[in-house]
Amino acid sequence: MPADTYFGITSEYTAEYKQSGSKFYGFLFPVQSVNDFESKIKALKTQFADATHVCSACVLEMDKSYQRFSDDGEPNNSAGRPILHALLSSEITYIGCAVVRYYGGKKLGIPGLIEAYGGTAQLCISNAQIKTLVLEDITKCSIDDSKSYLLYNYVARNKDVEHKVVDGIFHLRCSKSVTSRLRNDLKKINTLVVIDEN
Repeated sequence: MPADTYFGITSEYTAEYKQSGSKFYGFLFPVQSVNDFESKIKALKTQFADATHVCSACVLEMDKSYQRFSDDGEPNNSAGRPILHALLSSEITYIGCAVVRYYGGKKLGIPGLIEAYGGTAQLCISNAQIKTLVLEDITKCSIDDSKSYLLYNYVARNKDVEHKVVDGIFHLRCSKSVTSRLRNDLKKINTLVVIDEN
């Protein structure tokens, strides 16, 4: 697989799991950053404010080197870690998963919790359409109106660079492997200023 491609998802997937009266609702979703993940968990905690727990995990980076999980009040390693294990077993990255629990009145014990949280995450993954995706970068830049034709010409010649203009700012999208060449090329265009290289 090329260096800037990975297995991931582009939509949210859900699943439901029941055990001993407790209900578990799973959410599997794409994330591009820690902020994306934290925002999604915050939104779920607001949406399910009456839930007993919202446990979660995420995997980021091409080599899956960024991993985190939260047991959200469940016993240590009984909820978030099984969710993380399910994500890692699936070979997907840039992914987040949350499992919302409504307590059913009967304690499940550590093995029961591991099975329920990990099983809910696995159900979400089974429902998901996993795709080969390309990690992309967006470079923002501005250019004098009188010289903008130079940038339009460049984009027309380089089919691996997509562009859109928002409020006079050019957003150039390309795969991560092309970014270095793109930014070197941009330095040669008269009056062009790169605004943001993140």
